[in-house]
Amino acid sequence: MRYFSKTFILSATAFLLSGISAQALTATQIVEKEVQISLPNGETDISYQDASLVIPGEIIRYRLDYTNDKTEEASDLVLTMPVPDVVTFIEGSANGPANTITYSIDGGDTFSERGELTISDENGSRSATADDVTHIRWFVAGPVAVGESGTLSFKGVLK
Repeated sequence: MRYFSKTFILSATAFLLSGISAQALTATQIVEKEVQISLPNGETDISYQDASLVIPGEIIRYRLDYTNDKTEEASDLVLTMPVPDVVTFIEGSANGPANTITYSIDGGDTFSERGELTISDENGSRSATADDVTHIRWFVAGPVAVGESGTLSFKGVLK
């Protein structure tokens, strides 16, 4: 059985901040493992723990917490997180206070709406699968007020 340490998973997840006012942010990336807890009433609750050890098949949440720590509001923020090669993106899991979320299947060179992504090869074209997603990009028009914080995230399954 393969195990992956948090160091390995974090090293594959550097983030990129760009855009007009991105320099106005302080951002911290957090990698967490999803844990399902059975409650006494028979329902299941989900919590998140440090991803110090992750086993293939487990769900990981990649979270980016950001704060505008400058002296003026920020606008037109573009925040991008790669999906590590050892992780399959979970459809519909990207969220946050973004005006638009787009996806890349070519290593972050181009971005489109999720439903528009296609793969072309010698056999023709097909819709991109979750496993084809290499990057996720959030566009936050703003304004993000001085001192305001936000969280962006996506989930994936360790291969």
